[in-house]
Amino acid sequence: MNLLDSLKENNSVAVQQEADNWEDAINVCLAPLVKNNAIEKKYIESIIERTKELGPFYILAPGLAMPHERPEMGVNKNSFSFVTLKKPVLFPDGQEVDILIGLAAENDEVHAGEAIPQIVMLFDDEDVFEKIREAKTSQDIYKLIEEKV
Repeated sequence: MNLLDSLKENNSVAVQQEADNWEDAINVCLAPLVKNNAIEKKYIESIIERTKELGPFYILAPGLAMPHERPEMGVNKNSFSFVTLKKPVLFPDGQEVDILIGLAAENDEVHAGEAIPQIVMLFDDEDVFEKIREAKTSQDIYKLIEEKV
């Protein structure tokens, strides 16, 4: 699963979005994948429930979250979404997040072997966080990914 191809195919990049709270941010992040039938609505509900139980285990770095769940919770196809928020939202553990990358993986191999390495490559230096936050269009995000991944 290629990050850039998935984002383009699903039209699932949204920059400078608004969210009132962390649950809203997860919904905003994953809504394009529901719209494209890459995931079921229950996938989002499951992420929110799991977060309430375990905390936001998917926060990868300050300001960056990658909400995801088990494949059987409603994944129809491997896919990514990518959202930036105008203002950070506070997650249950007290961390603020304003960049969310939604992940829907059909199995563990895709999750660990394909998805995570691409995210690590994208965020391998601090400068990229600022560039992402400054992005005004989905094209800006595509360009950054093309340069990094």
